[in-house]
Amino acid sequence: MGRAMTRAIFLILLALFAAAPRAVAQASNGAVASPAFEIVKQDIEIEVAADGRSWEAAEIRIRPLTAQGVKALQQRTLSYTQGYQRLNVDAYTLKADGRKIDVSPNDILQGHGETTSPGFEDTRTMTIVYPSLEIGDQVVLLTRSEQLVPWFPNVFAAIKTFSNAVVVHDSRFAFTTRGDDSRYRIVSSRVEADAPVTLGGKTRHVWHFHNDTPVKPEPGAVEEYSDLPRVEITSLSDYSEVARIYADIFRDRAEVTPEISALAKKLTAGITDRKAKAKALYDWVAAHIEYVNIVLGAGGFLPHKASDVLKNGYGDCKDHVMLLQALLASEGIRSSAVLIRAGSDQFQLPSASPFLFDHLISYVPDFKLYLDSTARYAPFGVLPGSDAGKRVVIVETGKADQTPPDSMSMSSVTVESAITLNPDGSADGDSKIHATGTDAIGARAVMASLPLDSDTEFFRAALGPGSDGKIARGKPEDLAQEYEYSVHFHQGRAANFPGPGAIPVLMGYRPFSFGSLIGSDLPPSRTLNYVCASGSYHDTLTIAFPQGVTVANVPASHEFKAEGIALQTRYQLTGQNTVRADLSLVLNRPGPVCKASNWATMRPVLSDMLSALYAQILYQ
Repeated sequence: MGRAMTRAIFLILLALFAAAPRAVAQASNGAVASPAFEIVKQDIEIEVAADGRSWEAAEIRIRPLTAQGVKALQQRTLSYTQGYQRLNVDAYTLKADGRKIDVSPNDILQGHGETTSPGFEDTRTMTIVYPSLEIGDQVVLLTRSEQLVPWFPNVFAAIKTFSNAVVVHDSRFAFTTRGDDSRYRIVSSRVEADAPVTLGGKTRHVWHFHNDTPVKPEPGAVEEYSDLPRVEITSLSDYSEVARIYADIFRDRAEVTPEISALAKKLTAGITDRKAKAKALYDWVAAHIEYVNIVLGAGGFLPHKASDVLKNGYGDCKDHVMLLQALLASEGIRSSAVLIRAGSDQFQLPSASPFLFDHLISYVPDFKLYLDSTARYAPFGVLPGSDAGKRVVIVETGKADQTPPDSMSMSSVTVESAITLNPDGSADGDSKIHATGTDAIGARAVMASLPLDSDTEFFRAALGPGSDGKIARGKPEDLAQEYEYSVHFHQGRAANFPGPGAIPVLMGYRPFSFGSLIGSDLPPSRTLNYVCASGSYHDTLTIAFPQGVTVANVPASHEFKAEGIALQTRYQLTGQNTVRADLSLVLNRPGPVCKASNWATMRPVLSDMLSALYAQILYQ
């Protein structure tokens, strides 16, 4: 959450290779390509004291099997928090012929985390570059780490997952407790467990895992812990305990100071409606407090005081929440911090852990609204897609809840375009784009980030060589519920005249892809639930052909319906050389996750939808 809601160092190490490219790729013919690497050995020993301190020793050996694997494994970066953790590393390349090439300590690059801004400089990094790595060698990483100061007194929680997407020859995970072993709740699934052994006041648990047959990743699948071989360990009973931990940490961080009170009064001057006041305060924080996004380095569970955030003009997600909470409180509006896992497609909460969450947002109970002021272009009451439909914990009440998922009525894009084809085969067009909800957030962000002199490059990337255009960006900085902008474009290569020939109906500019929304990659089957968005997308397009060119045929109109998704295409010849196309895609899912059990029924209809989108207009 902002400054990295990571657990102890060992969890960073367990995820060491998770950022590498998928070990199992899909070949162009749909077959499973050769794995990029395999895990030869993974041996992790953790010992934990009752006060939350922990010690860990790990040995990880991974063998690249392809050039992609070599590239993925050649360089790794670890992080730790100075003053809280100690980390020692030995690393070497083990050549296929048995030679050992050490990584010299002088060759391990020491650095900071994502920023050295005042108040965020305690994160440290180690970057390891493996020398002379080739296919068939092994990268070997030996680590010894210590949690010098517990993040939370008397609390320990961790989740160890095992990869089923690569070959794993030998993986062992050992967990040793000092003192009362019964205070730890342990859940394991799809791993082999040894009987616990108690000796000398310590109890040792050991689990084994190996995987001979990699499982092909499913596109768009959720990333739930429950779908993986795993061990979950926690000293907490439920998420209400997690909420109490954070409530203690956040206490007095959102204090209303005279400066904060004066700013709130200034921002809400002349506003009597309480919800409108909340909007004015949210808009100001979103626009004026720079978001310092720190995902790694767990030193920052403690937010800066709201007064310091206001003075500095920047902060991470926790700092945003504290300042907004103070401003709202100044106007008599209660709010609470909310723990959320925004950085992954996880929608369930596993065993209670204070380390699971990577982000903090706000909840205003009077209006039943979730707010994320770090999402610079999110209107009041609208969450970015990464926050939508997620299980959360409200710190003030200790209750678990779910943020509102995207909905058909709340998120939409409408495009109206007129395109004129020129005798030389180029095209000139104008498009007006109207977006709401989550789609408006993305559109604002894109338009605000585009330099004013980059329009030509933008259209060349979108429409191909020889293209050009101008963008009327509207007001992306204004956080209204709706956002409009327009474009004028010249497409260098659109048709071949004289005919006969054909052009695709979906030509010109639109800020979304019908195919991607439907699901361009349709796997033959699914075993895992998958992420599915909701929203409505409409495209009205008129295409005028040059004089002397006759439209010979327009595509047939179609209407397709499957569970929670409907596509309608309408084509009309409005003159001898003008075609009007109306396409409408409505995604009306009950939540952010679709069931794998329905895929066999859904897939044929989705395939027909994609085929219909390849429709062409014939001319002569």
